[in-house]
Amino acid sequence: MARQHSSGDGRGSGSSGDGLVAATVGDDGLLEALRLDPRVLRLGSHGLAEQVVTAVRAAQRRHLSQAADATDATAEPDPEPLVQRLDEMELQAAQDFDRLVSALDETLRRLEGR
Repeated sequence: MARQHSSGDGRGSGSSGDGLVAATVGDDGLLEALRLDPRVLRLGSHGLAEQVVTAVRAAQRRHLSQAADATDATAEPDPEPLVQRLDEMELQAAQDFDRLVSALDETLRRLEGR
């Protein structure tokens, strides 16, 4: 189960259920920081991927929740900009994750070559 944390400044943070991965999205909803506990590397690339996605989605949900709370409760929200923004955030997170996995794969190849 993912955990969400409130920062109070429009940013959102979340972590994987076991806390091995923590993510923070900025005011714009894009991934700002990703913290990996070294123990998460023992899970392999598939397990790592699941943990990262869980943490990033928890952070994004928290960010969207804060944005929804900040809007006027009487105003009728237009979901289209939120959906579009979420799509952009998901694409950015996927790109960031691909770079992370590539770096980890390269590191593992180097370690296996020793």
